[in-house]
Amino acid sequence: MFSRFIALVISLVSLLCDFYVSSCDTNCSDKPVFTPSRLVVKHGDSASATCSVCQSACKNTLYGLEKSVGRHTINGTTVSWEVDSLTEWGTELTCYYSVNDTEVQCCSILPITVYKSPDSVSISINNHTGPMFEGRQYTLQCEVQNVAPVKNLSVTFYRGTTPLGQQQSFNNNNTKPADEQYTFTITISKEDDGVQYWCEAELELGPEGPQPPPVVKSENITTTVHYKPHLKGGSDPRFINITEGEQLGLDCSAVGNPSPSYTWTFPGNQPFRKGSILTINSVTPADEGKYICSVSNSMGTVTVTFHVIVHKPPYSVSISIANHTGPMIEGRQYTLLCTVQNAVKNVNVTFYRREKPLVGSPFNNTPIKPVYKLYTLTIIPRKEDDGVQYRCEAKLELSPEDPPVKSQHITAIVHYKPHLEVSSHSYNITVTKGDPLHLNCSAVGNPTPTYTWTLPSDHLPQLVDSSVLTIKSAAYEHGGTYTCSARNTAGGDSVLFNVKVRGTYIPNIMVAVVVFCVLVLICVSVGCIHCYKRNRMGQYNLKDVFHLHKLLIPVFSP
Repeated sequence: MFSRFIALVISLVSLLCDFYVSSCDTNCSDKPVFTPSRLVVKHGDSASATCSVCQSACKNTLYGLEKSVGRHTINGTTVSWEVDSLTEWGTELTCYYSVNDTEVQCCSILPITVYKSPDSVSISINNHTGPMFEGRQYTLQCEVQNVAPVKNLSVTFYRGTTPLGQQQSFNNNNTKPADEQYTFTITISKEDDGVQYWCEAELELGPEGPQPPPVVKSENITTTVHYKPHLKGGSDPRFINITEGEQLGLDCSAVGNPSPSYTWTFPGNQPFRKGSILTINSVTPADEGKYICSVSNSMGTVTVTFHVIVHKPPYSVSISIANHTGPMIEGRQYTLLCTVQNAVKNVNVTFYRREKPLVGSPFNNTPIKPVYKLYTLTIIPRKEDDGVQYRCEAKLELSPEDPPVKSQHITAIVHYKPHLEVSSHSYNITVTKGDPLHLNCSAVGNPTPTYTWTLPSDHLPQLVDSSVLTIKSAAYEHGGTYTCSARNTAGGDSVLFNVKVRGTYIPNIMVAVVVFCVLVLICVSVGCIHCYKRNRMGQYNLKDVFHLHKLLIPVFSP
């Protein structure tokens, strides 16, 4: 009978605790307090919360927890709630107690956000496939599949690694999973050709949610942009002044997609040509005139006009090395030859090494038509001349107002025998046994030198083509004469290293310290014995008595 009464009481308490809150006052002074104050739960995960119903006002009153899922327990004025798997969307908990035995309840509501990350995120160009066109607007569309809640979703569009903008659905109060689309408008330029666009979706659930927030990225889409040709040098008319006999190069290179084609219109009745660069190796007065380059693709055409003016030179200048081609050898003599063509008047010729003028001398010959005059300069190249540029220039003696005519540059390639970086060809080196030994005979030369070592013993390993010889721990057998030879096709040089390996001084020092300590001990012992004998025989000295008294009292005192 008693057990049935207990069961009935429990049923009534449970019924009262699940009692529907008909009139909820959330502004009462002592309202229930949830811990935590807000709950963010991943769909299907477990969840729990507690409610402190009140501090004092709700004692002996009706109180409880209104819920749609889960179970709760009551311990005094504390109500605990938990659920093993939260799958219900839009769930709320209401904790309440009655106010002065009225139908009004003082209550608090625990907001619960049940979230689900997107199944997928994809990006596309709205209502468009294929290449895009420069200057037009297009709409990027980011589609997010099966996400909840939508109002907490933030979508960001990217161009490469640069964020373009962010879209959100603040007004969408749907708590259940849904699909959502976001758009962003872009204006395409030629710089967008080959650029990758993408988007990412992020659930911003606040500090109670997972950290970092869940993020799902889309795949990349690579844009192909068609645009009309753009000339690299601009489309303004260009005026070209050139001297007869020089090479003419006209460049109307352009970028475009699809790749552009080129068409040239020449002055007079010359034929059409194709290609971005037009080259005439040696211009004549007949090549003077207007050249029109048209660059076209399916997006449009752009043109540029070159006005070419050909001037006939009074003379021309060139430089060469007389009777020689290829590299020069250090220390040998060579003759620089400056040829002045069409020089009908006297000219002054100057040779230059880099930009430093050198002195030249005329070379007499019988002029022929067209007139040639030859000027020479003898040089003896050194290793420092490797890579040096030489040129010459001529200036009319009778026309000081005319600028000098310059030759082209020639670059000297000088082969020279190895020069050792060490300052002497013989070295005496002393190394302590056990220490590392480093012998360096590095040299500079052109071509790059090779190295050969001759070692003092046949038992030592032979090193070939290495500028540095290293022995990690020197031994007595490493002493002797080492010869290093550095050679190339221009010659060679060598250096001697006389190596002496000495023993370490540490054992000798230790022996000397031991001998010194023994001698000191012997001297002290002899002094003590002598003093003792003098005291036994009755020979005293006031000074000795004073000192020996301190020494002998511990020994002879009864």
